[in-house]
Amino acid sequence: MSHEVLAFGEALLRLQPASDDRLEEAGLFHAYVGGAELNTCYALASLGRDVAWFSVLPENVLGRRVLRHLRASGADVSLVRTAPGRLGTYWVEHGREPRSIEVLYDRKESTVCRVRREDAPWDALKAARIFYVSGITPALSPATRELAFEMAETARAAGVTVATDLNFRSRLWSAGDAAPVLERLARSADIVIATEDDLRTLYGLEGERDDVARRAQERFGSATLVVTCGSDGGVSVRRGSDQVRRCGPFPVSRIDRVGAGDGFTAGFLYATLLGREERALDYGLALAALKHSIPGDTLTTTPAELETILARDSREIRR
Repeated sequence: MSHEVLAFGEALLRLQPASDDRLEEAGLFHAYVGGAELNTCYALASLGRDVAWFSVLPENVLGRRVLRHLRASGADVSLVRTAPGRLGTYWVEHGREPRSIEVLYDRKESTVCRVRREDAPWDALKAARIFYVSGITPALSPATRELAFEMAETARAAGVTVATDLNFRSRLWSAGDAAPVLERLARSADIVIATEDDLRTLYGLEGERDDVARRAQERFGSATLVVTCGSDGGVSVRRGSDQVRRCGPFPVSRIDRVGAGDGFTAGFLYATLLGREERALDYGLALAALKHSIPGDTLTTTPAELETILARDSREIRR
C-alpha cells in the first residue's frame, strides 16, 4: 500500500496546568498527545490525505493513548512498532504576558530513542509520495539520527520527495552540535522549512529575508526553501527561479501556539500534494494561524474551513 505522506518521529504527552498556574503550584493538568511529525500527520489526515506515521511506542496505556488519538484523525498507524519502555513527556507553563511560555522536557530514553533499522517500513517509504522528518528527530539519540538520515537518503534515491523542518530546539542540543547534523538532513531534502531565527542561530544567515532564503537554498541545494517569519508571514524560493514568493500573516487568536509550526508544514505539504505549489506558502500560514486558535498539540480541520481562511473571510458567525 502506498501513502501520500509517510513521517518518522517521536510522540510526546504534553502536561499543562489547566489554569494560568505555575508548574510548581498547579494541581490540575490537561494532557495532550503531540510530536512534530505526529502533529503534521494528524492535520493532513483531517484534511483527507492518505498519511502514515512511523515510530516506536511503549507497550503500555500511554502508547495506546497515542495510537488511539492519531488513529481518530484517519492516519495509518499500522507501521508503528511497540517495545517495553516509556513515552516522553513535556511540561508547559503557558504564561500570559509579561510571562513567557516555559517548557520542561522529560523525554530522555523514550522508546523511539532505541529504534532499530529493522523497525523501519522500507517498502512503504519507497512507495510514498512524500517522506517527512523534522530536525527534532535526529536530536533525540544516535539511533534516531542515523535512521532519519538513512530514511531520507533512501527515499530520495527512490524518487520520493523528502521534506524537513529544521526545528532547532536549544534544550535538546547546542547550535554547534545541531548545525552540521541539520545541514546534512537539509541537503537530503527537496523541501526545507526553517525559521529566520534558526537560520541565524545555526548558520549566521541574516539580512533581507529574500536574500536569506536564497542563500539558504543555495547552501542546502533544496528544490524549495521556505523561511517562516513569525507574525510577519514568510517567504519561499525555488531552485532555478528568480521569483520570491511572499505571504503576509493571517489573523491569529492566541489560544495555544504549540503545534503552529507543524500546522504550517501540514498546510505546505497539503498544497504540494494538490499540485498548488505556487500557493503552498499561503496554505501553510493559514493552517498555522488556525492552529493558534485550538488548544492542544494537534489540529482538526476540513478543506472547506482551510479554503475559507485562505479567502480571508472574517465573518465571526457562519450561518
